[in-house]
Amino acid sequence: MDSPLNFGIEGAKSLSINQAEKMLGQKDTYFIDMSSPAGRISGHIPGAILNNADDLNISLLPKDKKAHLIFYCDNRMSFDSSVAAKVAKSQGYENLYILNDGIEGWIIAGNKFEKSGKARKQLTKEKIEDYDDGIHGNMLFGKIPSCRDCHSSDKIPFASKEQREELFKDKAFVNDNCMSCHKDVKKDFMGSVHDENAHKNLAPDKELPNCSDCHSVHTAGAKMHLDIKQLSEQKCGSCHEEQQKHYHDTFHGKALLLNKPGEAPRVAACFDCHGTHNVFKIDDPKSTLHMTENRIKTCSECHPNANANFVSFVAHADHTDGEKFPLLHSAYIFMTGLVIAVFAFFGFHTFLWSIRLIRMRLENPVAWKKAREAAHHDRVKVKRFSAFHMWQHFFMAASFLGLAFSGLPQKFYTAPWAQDMMNLMGGPIMATQIHHISAVIMFAVFFSHIAEIMMNLGKFKIFGEDSLMPNLQDFRDMKDHFMWFIGKGERPQFDRWTYWEKFDYLAVFWGMFIIGLSGLILWFPNWFGNFLPGWMINLSTLVHSDEALLATGFIFAIHFFNTHFRADRFPMDTVIFSGSLTAEEMRQERSKWYDRLMKNGMLEKLIEKEDKFASYSLLAKLAGYAMLITGMVFLFMMIYAFIA
Repeated sequence: MDSPLNFGIEGAKSLSINQAEKMLGQKDTYFIDMSSPAGRISGHIPGAILNNADDLNISLLPKDKKAHLIFYCDNRMSFDSSVAAKVAKSQGYENLYILNDGIEGWIIAGNKFEKSGKARKQLTKEKIEDYDDGIHGNMLFGKIPSCRDCHSSDKIPFASKEQREELFKDKAFVNDNCMSCHKDVKKDFMGSVHDENAHKNLAPDKELPNCSDCHSVHTAGAKMHLDIKQLSEQKCGSCHEEQQKHYHDTFHGKALLLNKPGEAPRVAACFDCHGTHNVFKIDDPKSTLHMTENRIKTCSECHPNANANFVSFVAHADHTDGEKFPLLHSAYIFMTGLVIAVFAFFGFHTFLWSIRLIRMRLENPVAWKKAREAAHHDRVKVKRFSAFHMWQHFFMAASFLGLAFSGLPQKFYTAPWAQDMMNLMGGPIMATQIHHISAVIMFAVFFSHIAEIMMNLGKFKIFGEDSLMPNLQDFRDMKDHFMWFIGKGERPQFDRWTYWEKFDYLAVFWGMFIIGLSGLILWFPNWFGNFLPGWMINLSTLVHSDEALLATGFIFAIHFFNTHFRADRFPMDTVIFSGSLTAEEMRQERSKWYDRLMKNGMLEKLIEKEDKFASYSLLAKLAGYAMLITGMVFLFMMIYAFIA
């Protein structure tokens, strides 16, 4: 009786393990292994045809359309066998089956299996690693080439060993041998950029690849169970290093690099855009990237709604080249200057502040201890943040960490920790989903704050004392603060909001505009392509990455110090969790605010009658420390990436 599960593939019957056992070895019955590289490590069913886990290779199937084909992959959670059966059905194969339990179920049931990729004895000391090369080793049907088909020539019998070695290095000789069988490929290859006949005056130092350079015959690394996209990217990059470098700057390139070997997702590799054997210069009408119809057709294979704007995106744009990409280069200069300026100023600010506080603690230990105890043990609590503000901060911080967690491996994709961090998330596709979910949460927090502002427009003056908008007094406070840092003045007192808090606040608006807008363009490039030019995708990629670097570095280094790690607040200021601070804390640092509230009679209204924070302080501190530790780990990882 058939298994009830077949993933909805019409015309393909589902088999149980027992049914599959009975069919093993029957005439005209073939098992097709569509396992992933991870699944194929376990082994395969004896005699199975090892096909490409990402894409069914029809040439490896029997010519008889009535043959019984049994597709299987890893286990019941894998769909590759179902997809392959659907492709086979479209090619006219009539008797199709799906072994639902896959190789995992087959092995668990105690059936015999063979290990994939067994080591074979090398025949020579040269670079031939596998006699059955990865291209022809899995062919069971049709005209299968033997050694002499590739290595025979009228020149061979009378050639010396040295002459034979030179002959097999000859590009035209190797290509002609391959094309004697692959006539359809020959049609595509002729006249392409890799065809010697297409180059009238080839530079002496210019060397074109032959078939074996790309297809790696006699190399174990070219086995079908390896991901063809990852393999092709390595092959293309061995010649096109500059283009490969800029390809890695895109999401496609990073996703290909940051997957486990053999598990690359279906993202665009080199041949998806440029073609395989039919690679022509972009200005050639035969090129798959010739503007505009050909390029739209090529891009539409992955992006169904691609249009002329969308396809004008430049995949290999060099932001350091001011002549070819002036706008992108200008943005790069601006963002680089912004990052350097912000970190230089606030780094210096943080350094001076920390030194001043440490000196105070060392020079006046008794007074320091007395002041801290007075601030912490004062029972008079003054309300500073509402419950709504505390929840906003919590979700803002949580979503920020989610964005950093999923974005850092892509920003620092060459870092030693990037691969492990990406694997922890389940790969680039899952990391992207985490990134998008975190972004939605952050957008929700941001727009809830905008709504709050709109609802309270009449309560506060835009540049009033309770406003977060900067004013001249903030610059005076900053000057006085620096003078105190270097011992040239008294420690300044602040009002409700300090100048560094206002900077943090306005930075959120700047960041939401730059990161948020660029992130949306990268998330929905097709839709934005309806009214924005393709270079906006290039620009968005650059500014999204650099602004994210600025934001994460600033929050984990500068903001954490200002609010938690400075000597008079260490190890953590809990005001954002409790919503209140003591009256003594106000008198020590925000006496202007305290005096103003006393003068206008508002202080009594803000004093909390009961301490609600005590009921959830442990949970709040655990969450706070978890966020602080996570942020510091991310900061050290970023620093290590720069150093490494």
